[in-house]
Amino acid sequence: MKVTINSKNPPDLELFTDDETKDIVQNIFCILKTTRGSCPMLRDYGMDPTILHKPVPIAQAAFSVAIQKQMEEFEDRATLVRLEFDLDPQHPDILYPIMEVTIP
Repeated sequence: MKVTINSKNPPDLELFTDDETKDIVQNIFCILKTTRGSCPMLRDYGMDPTILHKPVPIAQAAFSVAIQKQMEEFEDRATLVRLEFDLDPQHPDILYPIMEVTIP
């Protein structure tokens, strides 16, 4: 099943869900929104904050690699198929990843 994940529209957080797809999508959002080093027992979990201060093209490339690595390590139930970034015209330095993933 293909699922599109837009980081501008986070899902409602639901604990103890029986829906595996919803659980996977929530986990991907948690990876995207967590700063690496801020999770005490998983210091490698989350996104590298130094990406934030790079020029947009470099940040897009670094963010793409980081997302792929984080998904391979912490959410291997989903496979990243496509990744693009939405730029807010009023804030062109903010990247919003839009991901298409497949979930078996």
